[in-house]
Amino acid sequence: MKQPLQRFQQWWFTLPIRRRGLVIIAIPVTCFLATLGAVGWLKASLVEDEAWVQHTQTVRLETKRLLNALVDAETGIRGYGLTQDAVFLEPYEEAQVLIPRCLERLQGLVQDNPQQTQQIRVIREKVAGNLALFATMLKEYQQGNSLERQGLQRVEQLIASKGKMDEARRAIERFAATEEYLLEVRKAHQAFYRQLTWLVFCISAMVSVLGAIVAVYLFARLERELAMREGNLRLTNQRLQAACEQLERFSANASHELRTPLAAVLSNAQVGLMDLEEGEEALGAVRQRLQKVVALAKQMSDLVGQLLFLARQDGGVNWEGWHWVDLTRLIEDLGEEWLTEMQKYGIAFSCDYPFERVRVQGDGNLLRHAIANLLSNACHYTPSGGEIGLNLQLVGDPRSERLHQQAMITVRDTGVGIPREALPHVFERFYRVDGKRSKGAGKFGLGLAIAEQIVRVHGGRITAQSTLGEGSVFQITLSPVNDNSDPRAFGGNEHKGDRV
Repeated sequence: MKQPLQRFQQWWFTLPIRRRGLVIIAIPVTCFLATLGAVGWLKASLVEDEAWVQHTQTVRLETKRLLNALVDAETGIRGYGLTQDAVFLEPYEEAQVLIPRCLERLQGLVQDNPQQTQQIRVIREKVAGNLALFATMLKEYQQGNSLERQGLQRVEQLIASKGKMDEARRAIERFAATEEYLLEVRKAHQAFYRQLTWLVFCISAMVSVLGAIVAVYLFARLERELAMREGNLRLTNQRLQAACEQLERFSANASHELRTPLAAVLSNAQVGLMDLEEGEEALGAVRQRLQKVVALAKQMSDLVGQLLFLARQDGGVNWEGWHWVDLTRLIEDLGEEWLTEMQKYGIAFSCDYPFERVRVQGDGNLLRHAIANLLSNACHYTPSGGEIGLNLQLVGDPRSERLHQQAMITVRDTGVGIPREALPHVFERFYRVDGKRSKGAGKFGLGLAIAEQIVRVHGGRITAQSTLGEGSVFQITLSPVNDNSDPRAFGGNEHKGDRV
């Protein structure tokens, strides 16, 4: 039962919203039309049954009228024969007119029933025989034969009349009995359809109420879905607007960052050419110009390289190149590399990491690049005499399995710090808290954006905390891999001999 219901739900939600709305509207309309159709059909059946009952009642009345007329004719003839009084002939004469009319009406009423039509033919013959006998008796009564002969004839005629009358009466009674049976059948059919009408009406009412409830429920679901889609569209629209604004800022900043060194390269090259025209005494100045051009070109190359790196990461990640990365060895190597760099600027540097191996699935070069960007950012904004620390640790419940813990890489400095209002924007491209100082230090505002992009594609997160004038703390959180895990389960292969 669950599988067909689930299939129906899957099919239902694949339909377009407009089609689902039409189906929902069609549910109560269909129930209403079905109810009207059923009740109308039953009402027509009841009307038809009522007409048949009335028809049968009419046949019964005509049958009784025929039988009464035939009895009146017999009674009139007998009374006239006994009294010779013409008063007794009035019922006979009325019966002579009424009997043919009754037979014609009955013939027309039962013409759709072959059995009753045949009975009418028999009744006609019997009634015609009775009427012929009555006419003969009346004629003889009017001729006035001798009393002895008249008495003998009367007895014979009365006996014959009684026999024919009994035959006609039995034929009429059989006809009437058939009509009584038809009347009972039609009344029973009428009562059945009345009960069926109420039953169908009740069922239709319940189905209509159920259909209305289902329609209201589906409308509510559809309304929630539309509201959700509207919310998603609104959120998507906001994201698109933010992306467009970010793209505009990115384009403006990129063009500005590229235009400035290009202008400096062009001006230095032009001045260097002018100095060459002055002679050998200007070679020192030319050398300085050329060194400036080289430095600017390197700066532009770094910027273009960073932009290309961000573009490649936006285009997708090469998951096939991922493997196990030993974060412990990676942090150890970075600590050795940056110790000398920090000493140049008079900055105290410390590196702390666990003795056990902490491994993650990813690209070691990318992770090295992200952590190096954080160290470079801390170095540029920490004055001489400050401190910078690099730390790797496992966080989470120490009693739980390694897969339920997380690796946290922390870069802490005692530099100038970041204002609170600037913290939500530090990972945006080309964003600089202090633009003049960053440019002087050769920064483009892309280092933190690149680090955030690398961490995000590794399924981790990067956060920043800072107090103005006291320093900043950047933390990268990644999910480590159990040492006993199979590297193939993560889509990569362990490279033997790699230091990462």
